[in-house]
Amino acid sequence: MQNIVHILLITGPAGIGKSTLCWEIGASLSAARIAHAIIETDELDRVYPRPAAEDLDRLRPGTTDVSAINLAAIWSTYRALGHSRLIMSGVMMHPSFDRRWILAAIPEAEITVVRLQASEKTLTERLARREVGSGAGDQLQRTLRQARRMADENRDGLLCIAADDRGPAELAQTILREAGWAG
Repeated sequence: MQNIVHILLITGPAGIGKSTLCWEIGASLSAARIAHAIIETDELDRVYPRPAAEDLDRLRPGTTDVSAINLAAIWSTYRALGHSRLIMSGVMMHPSFDRRWILAAIPEAEITVVRLQASEKTLTERLARREVGSGAGDQLQRTLRQARRMADENRDGLLCIAADDRGPAELAQTILREAGWAG
């Protein structure tokens, strides 16, 4: 079917390397001359003050999160330019919920959820390189809680990929192959 939008939804705890991996996947697809777009879901609702429910409902009836409205708006531009592949990243603690708001924004989407996993040692090392300042300790604790919670949840329908001891280029190739996006 021509109208299908193929989405790779890269998830995992904060600091595991989702953004870096998305850039690497994008570089691989660009090298293969495969059209795609990349959206970091954190940016879809980075607004202050948060919109009230009635404001969102006025813009798009039934919508309770600005992320879905913004995703639909951004995707409409990429779609008009002829794109049918989208790479998204975010922590995504609740994949079934996240699938719903993404499908509300892009109803014709087929979503492959990729869950990156890593040991607490790896997460601690990666966050030490990324986080600086007074919030570093709190971020580490949040990340470890996220990783533990994700490890305990049902993984049915998720493409789970171990990120320990693997660089972004290797992970990108593995994911593109496993998701059926490799040319």
